[in-house]
Amino acid sequence: MAFWNRWVSIRAEGGSRTDLIDRLQAHLKAGGLKSKITNESSSVKRIHVLKKDLDQAKALLDAFDKEH
Repeated sequence: MAFWNRWVSIRAEGGSRTDLIDRLQAHLKAGGLKSKITNESSSVKRIHVLKKDLDQAKALLDAFDKEH
């Protein structure tokens, strides 16, 4: 199965905010979710989760946003 058929992007950050993607990945991992980071360009990072975990990822993303 192709990468893009299983994974969905939940956030992208650029410039000085790309470190948020790394912190978000750690937050998702602590919540028990797998995630992947892709670099769209030299200054844009995007984080993806499995489609089947999207609802749980959204809840964790909301909690992450409240903290940061």
